[in-house]
Amino acid sequence: MDHYHVTLEGFPADSGHVITKDGEILGTYTCDDNDYCEFTPNGADTYAVNGMMIGPFCRKIAEWHKAQEA
Repeated sequence: MDHYHVTLEGFPADSGHVITKDGEILGTYTCDDNDYCEFTPNGADTYAVNGMMIGPFCRKIAEWHKAQEA
């Protein structure tokens, strides 16, 4: 699912890759039955972003990614 910020591969699947517009795989996401989602960056043991609404969740991942590049 593309929310213009990042793509959640296979959404509404329970999990998948989080991919930038440029095709970079940032990590993975998981969602429960209530659409509560968590994003775990590549190489991390715990999530960096979480949320309930997919649009804001994807925006927060994009903001996280931008902060990592700075």
